[in-house]
Amino acid sequence: MNRDRASEQLETLLARAHKQLGIAVYDGLMSSGGPPELRDPDQTLGRLLAAAHRQTGDAVVGRLARTGRRAPRERAAADREGSSKGLLMRRPAFVRLKYREQALNCARRYWPLDAVRVIRDAVDTVQRLVVDLEEETLPDTARDQLLRVSSGMGRVLALPQPDQVPQPGLGGLDYMEEVEDFLATCTWRLVAEVRRSKQLLDNELLLHFRWTDMSWLGALEVSQDLADDLDLAYREALALSTAVAAVEEASTDFRGADLQSVDLDGVDLEGIRWDTTTSWPPEWKERIWRASLAAGTGHGELIVGAEPRDSTVPVDI
Repeated sequence: MNRDRASEQLETLLARAHKQLGIAVYDGLMSSGGPPELRDPDQTLGRLLAAAHRQTGDAVVGRLARTGRRAPRERAAADREGSSKGLLMRRPAFVRLKYREQALNCARRYWPLDAVRVIRDAVDTVQRLVVDLEEETLPDTARDQLLRVSSGMGRVLALPQPDQVPQPGLGGLDYMEEVEDFLATCTWRLVAEVRRSKQLLDNELLLHFRWTDMSWLGALEVSQDLADDLDLAYREALALSTAVAAVEEASTDFRGADLQSVDLDGVDLEGIRWDTTTSWPPEWKERIWRASLAAGTGHGELIVGAEPRDSTVPVDI
């Protein structure tokens, strides 16, 4: 009998403790901005991976800085440059030369601003904000800095986006379709990441700065999410930068190319890189030599200038 009564009293005490704990947890959540928002599993995984990538990158940067070596983060584009260049460089030289001006104009259209610098500035700004929020101290210019970040993102969102990706025919994409597809695919990925980041900034983070009594924990959590999203956007900006560089390279590098049968009339040759293994049409050889300057790389490379020169470049440069 006494045992049953003791058991009943214990259950009553446990029920009261559970209720009080629930009240404490609820009050704690509400004081810090409310319950956390449920997020899409794929988006949550992406942010977790981005956070791990960012933290690893910061650790590597710090370690290399201490040893005096160059950090690899800004060289991410170079890691993929070989495959990107090969995508277009495998096309015949005469085709790349024929569509050279169109391809360069297309690259400039997709790269009217330095998106890497814009996103890098945004990443740096938000990461400084995270540090300030962790210390519960903010500069008076914090909101203005975030507004500038939002404005920069708006410029990235203005990048051109075709209505649809070119679909390859039976013979595959022609050269300009491949250039357009290459640049458009990278741009779409970048714009998607930037749009998500800007929505998080405008619709959530900036709202915290409108409250008289700002929730430090709530603002910190949103800032960390934004930093992770911007890290993904930064990687896509690097990918687009690499794609643009690959188009420019395919439109400029004609070392060792056989151009003997190409009609060069009306073709803009200024800026083309070539060497003594490049084969020009017989009637153009002397003119090309007179219009070229040594590239100064020490590898026998030449660059076609804007106007023909009075003297020829020695063959043994």
